[in-house]
Amino acid sequence: MGNSACIKAIISIFILNTCTVSANGLPDPDPVRMKADLEYLCSPDLAGRGTGTPGADKAAAYVAEKMQETGLSPIVAGGFGGVTPYHYPWRDAGWFRPSGPGHALAKPGGLRSGEASDVVGVLPGTDPALAGEYVFVTAHFDHLGTVRGTRYPGADDNASGTAGLLEVMRLLRESGPRRSIAFLGVSGEEEGLLGSEAFLAGKAVPIAAVKADINMDMIGRGRPGELHVMPARRKGCVTTLTRDARALAAAQGVSLSAGIEGYWRDSDHYSFARRSVPAICFNTGLHEDYHRPTDTPDKISYAGLSRVVRIVRDLALKTANAAEDPEVLPEVTWQAWAWGPYRTPSLELDEGESQAEEKNPGPDKERANVEFSM
Repeated sequence: MGNSACIKAIISIFILNTCTVSANGLPDPDPVRMKADLEYLCSPDLAGRGTGTPGADKAAAYVAEKMQETGLSPIVAGGFGGVTPYHYPWRDAGWFRPSGPGHALAKPGGLRSGEASDVVGVLPGTDPALAGEYVFVTAHFDHLGTVRGTRYPGADDNASGTAGLLEVMRLLRESGPRRSIAFLGVSGEEEGLLGSEAFLAGKAVPIAAVKADINMDMIGRGRPGELHVMPARRKGCVTTLTRDARALAAAQGVSLSAGIEGYWRDSDHYSFARRSVPAICFNTGLHEDYHRPTDTPDKISYAGLSRVVRIVRDLALKTANAAEDPEVLPEVTWQAWAWGPYRTPSLELDEGESQAEEKNPGPDKERANVEFSM
């Protein structure tokens, strides 16, 4: 093949890889683009993105820049959005994981305070009757930072979800949803859901106008065909979001798992759910690198990440275009559902583990064994 033919072939392949569309006409995820986002968030310059640190500020600025490039709108009434991050005060005792959303305890000499950023951009709705209602897509961009000189990159937790958030907003920007879709990147999740709590408490969007939250937290690992969802079997919380997610996942050959239900209170969807907003969270499963310095970008599966992004893309648009709001399903409906397998390694901490794990423990018994209906 001559040079000219080679060049034409390369260009053709590039166009096919960057302009593919799904069966419903929406653009498909770009793994190269997501990889660039994720590797920047995990880079040494961001130092693990600890809440309230310069690294987390850089992550917030990066998310805001991508929202602006995508053409999202800020939430003008609150003075923040795709251009200007939302700042919230925070406290961290340095020795104790907050006991609940928005709460931090301190001992004498242990308190430090500062500001951290949430970033939100909006894809405005096109239906005059529904444009004032919002479907939120969320992911936290903070992680554990650098502890005693050791950097915690947080590639899966949660640079993967943040890369997914950025990709979903790009894929939907020309979709013209009936309701508005708000893309919210938050900090402070590792400190007790501080960022999502601060955003909702700020009432930039009236809670009655928030119709759903779709959260992505740790979506870059796992095994092929294995994807976890919450809520799966929690009384009063399972909504049409979970039903629709099951159908969208099945269309991709994925049978959702209910294996992480015990972590219902441990990510930002819970800030919405506890305010009676229908919410759902996607996760590709726990692994031995959880909250360790070994959670690095080279272990991310971009095929798996793309699969989650497709499901979230379709679920967000379906929810935004639906004639009815998401609603709680009768218990008899979800009790009959079958679920895929749940396989996770033991996450015992090594002796001498750094204070990052002490402050942000893995699946401890008290929180992992939260009651839920079977």
